[in-house]
Amino acid sequence: MSNLVQKLELIEVPPPYKDSKIAVHVPVPREAENLTLIDGKTFLATRLAGDIVSPGATDVGFFHDDTRFLSYLELRVGGRPTMVLSANIEKTFASQIELTTEPIRVRDSFEIPENTIHIRRQQLLKAATMFDRLSLVSFNGEDIEVRVELRFDADFVDTFQVRGTQREVHGTYYRPLRTDDGLSFYYLGRDDILRQTRIRMNPLPAEINDKSAIWHVKLPPLTHTEIEVSLTPVVGEEQDKHSGNGFQTCLHERRNRFAEWESSCTHFHSDNSVFDAAVASATADFHALQIRHHGKMVLGAGIPWFATLFGRDSIIAAYQALTLNPGLAVDTLEVLAHYQGKERNDWQDEDPGKILHERRQGEMTRCGELPFGPYYGSVDSTPLFLVLLCETYRWTADREVINRLLPAAYAALDWIDNYGDLDDDGFVEWKRRSPKGLTNQAWKDSWDAYMRPDRSIPPYPLASVEVQGYVYDAKFRMAQLLGEFGDEERAQTLQREAEELARKLDADFWMPDLQYFAMALDGTKDQLRCITSNPGHLLFSRAVRPDRVQKVVERLMCEDMASGWGWRTLSSAEPTFNPLSYHRGSVWPHENSMIAHGMALNEYREPVRDVMTALFQAAHNFRDYRLPELFCGVQRREHDEPVHYPVSCTPQAWASGTWFLLLTSILGIRPNAPQRGLNIVNPELPEWLNHLKIRNLRVGESRVALDFTRDADRTHCNVVSVEGDSLLVNVVFKK
Repeated sequence: MSNLVQKLELIEVPPPYKDSKIAVHVPVPREAENLTLIDGKTFLATRLAGDIVSPGATDVGFFHDDTRFLSYLELRVGGRPTMVLSANIEKTFASQIELTTEPIRVRDSFEIPENTIHIRRQQLLKAATMFDRLSLVSFNGEDIEVRVELRFDADFVDTFQVRGTQREVHGTYYRPLRTDDGLSFYYLGRDDILRQTRIRMNPLPAEINDKSAIWHVKLPPLTHTEIEVSLTPVVGEEQDKHSGNGFQTCLHERRNRFAEWESSCTHFHSDNSVFDAAVASATADFHALQIRHHGKMVLGAGIPWFATLFGRDSIIAAYQALTLNPGLAVDTLEVLAHYQGKERNDWQDEDPGKILHERRQGEMTRCGELPFGPYYGSVDSTPLFLVLLCETYRWTADREVINRLLPAAYAALDWIDNYGDLDDDGFVEWKRRSPKGLTNQAWKDSWDAYMRPDRSIPPYPLASVEVQGYVYDAKFRMAQLLGEFGDEERAQTLQREAEELARKLDADFWMPDLQYFAMALDGTKDQLRCITSNPGHLLFSRAVRPDRVQKVVERLMCEDMASGWGWRTLSSAEPTFNPLSYHRGSVWPHENSMIAHGMALNEYREPVRDVMTALFQAAHNFRDYRLPELFCGVQRREHDEPVHYPVSCTPQAWASGTWFLLLTSILGIRPNAPQRGLNIVNPELPEWLNHLKIRNLRVGESRVALDFTRDADRTHCNVVSVEGDSLLVNVVFKK
């Protein structure tokens, strides 16, 4: 790569930050009203005006492949920042921002009054290219000339460094180069890869400096003048991915792509326009977060920190979205099987058969500072992979997919038995081996998530209660699947193992005095005696003894767990409770959907209606009615709004998937595609939905149309049509 540096005659310059260990130039808290555009692993986060300010702030930038390719972008007109009139986003890929100016003093002391120049700023993300288009019109009575300036900078910081990971060393920065049609920034990483931010400008500005472009724009009255800028990241010797098309063509292409996605999905339409908008946002999120791997589309976890392939997150989101589009689950399974662990590797916490936690491609991973390329430090991804595999078969009846994935399924089962149980006690535990890996390797993976009431950290390895539920569910489901695919011997073994695990789970995790399950067992096999949301996942896995189900449901419905906006991760009565923390009292929509689904499977519908209503009311307080990754678990009182968590990711795939799993739960949608059947069991609509139409619901090779209508406390289901293969739709009322 040094040859390319020499060929370009690049001149080395100092790094953008005085302290090379710190990536944040100006520490600015994440703003809930930021605008975010997404196309897989590429995303743009700006302030409402479309600017990336302050330079180097942690929550804004243009990112691609775990690297920030633009850390500063600011529009100035007449030497001043613009003023925002309105801003909106179209389907996660385009934004339209209406701007005006303050009074502008020009030559000869002439002043252009405020609110007489209108600027429409349109930004678009298409593949790896970001467009920034300006359309200016003057409402002054005579010709005027204004100075339009765009300021740029690119710090090429790894996503982990943006998140706060300190770094002792960095690569080499070079002076930006003027090109025939714009400007390019360059950085040679410690991984010996040259990264470039390529900026094209049309028309060319009157002046281009190292970090700015200036146009002197003449504005006759009521005449539109346009400036279009595009930015494309280039990594190494790969070709510049800019297609050569302009803003309008690329906008048309993105709209067509979304229309194709939308047409392949289930359609939901109700008599509540806000709910329809929330579902539409979630549908758009599932389109935007798809990442291409080996010709398959798999869900990235979320923006801004998790725009990459994950194990647990991608699996759960795909499970939630089976009602929306089961094709996502198929692709997710195939991609995760491709990256399944092959060897014992302590640096990456890898074992044979283990499903990855995440896969990164940034500089810090490529040059060995971090173990994430890929990293296997989660113990629940592997059993959840098996759960998704079996549930996907219930939705698709695709025997070819199952046959392709059976070797991966057997390897995952072998991991559970041979590697997951670290101390031969019958439970799957974790204890990190990688010095740079995660301390906690279940879904509550923050360092302080598993804390004793006295605030001490228990000894490892830890066995979290919900993980045992996932393992039970995986073995129980795989017993049925393998029986159907001819492996009766293994099926019977798995059935016995599942039953024994359920008995052992109940014996070792149940707290008789508290009538609830412990959060975990520590390295000395002592119970971590905290009231948490973790046991709610046992309902999802159906790993709870029938006489325990009601106790778990009732405990979750107590006010210390039910915040009024959803179930907390930790009881407010616990000494370690902190509603502003990541996992010690916050509310996670995806977890609420999983617990609610478990309740519905056990025919507890009233709590499901309650939590669906609470989350719907919470969604009213977020942009585009989009549920965030999490929010604070502050107790709800009259006239309250949910308290925002300051660095919550949005959109987050499994938060967006909440609505689809809740609908599956409350409507009692239970597919049996292998038997060409669909059961609708005890359907219910909440009181704020009177009618719900579902179209293009995919079950096997059939497409189903259903109408749900609520009449007082009774919900009726009408089968409108079945297209494709024949399908028996059975509406069951057990009450």
